[in-house]
Amino acid sequence: MLLQENPVRAHRVRLAGIPVSEVCFGTEHINRSVPEFGAGILEDAARLHGITFWDTDNAYGSQTQVAAALRRFPREEIAITSKTYGRSREEAEYDLTRTLRELETPYLDFFLLHEVAAGTLSEKMPAFAYMLEMQKKGLVRAVGLSTHCAPVISAAADIPEIQVVCAPFNREGSRIEEGSLLDMENALCKAHSKGKGVYVIKVLGKGELTYDIRGALAWALERREFLDAYNLGVANLSEARENLTIFNELAHGEEARA
Repeated sequence: MLLQENPVRAHRVRLAGIPVSEVCFGTEHINRSVPEFGAGILEDAARLHGITFWDTDNAYGSQTQVAAALRRFPREEIAITSKTYGRSREEAEYDLTRTLRELETPYLDFFLLHEVAAGTLSEKMPAFAYMLEMQKKGLVRAVGLSTHCAPVISAAADIPEIQVVCAPFNREGSRIEEGSLLDMENALCKAHSKGKGVYVIKVLGKGELTYDIRGALAWALERREFLDAYNLGVANLSEARENLTIFNELAHGEEARA
């Protein structure tokens, strides 16, 4: 743990009614660290900076790090997202069972259909039906999907049972696979207007916009009326603190104290 607390802390918001930190820590980038080292990064981000919303996935290779970090907190203090690529009930069940076991947790806060490609949402509905059943059993608190395709977000907005949508969103339109940047903006706005929780990824274009972090975050925050939370994609505590400092200054007029 760091010896001196930095005063920069993430604000608390609600995503599909669940309290989360406004800034999310995407854990894909800590998958090469040993579990206890990765856990230390997540712990410091949470304790020092209030970043208590963590995004993971079976495919990221970071669930052992997340599990080690979760053991250091009361479970209700951390919000966790994981995902499934499954189309069938059996595939979704396998992914959820594996995730709960690897994370050593009795439930997930958010469980998403992952990277839903254009034209495949209907094929994934058997997996989604299973997810809804697990929500009723308390193994999942909220369900939804992630996609890089604007038409999928638009279609998801019309499905009442989908509570959360997640998509790449940045000023360059980087990582959007179908539809324009304007299409994605309109789809996310539609989803939010229909009561979906919306959180975005690739706000910095998976590193492509780090030459102008302030400008990239300012662009995203100009659209915060339909965005609830932001996964900024960081690899260490220093990056998390730097991004959060700029984010809070732009979003809330808060500057870090020396």
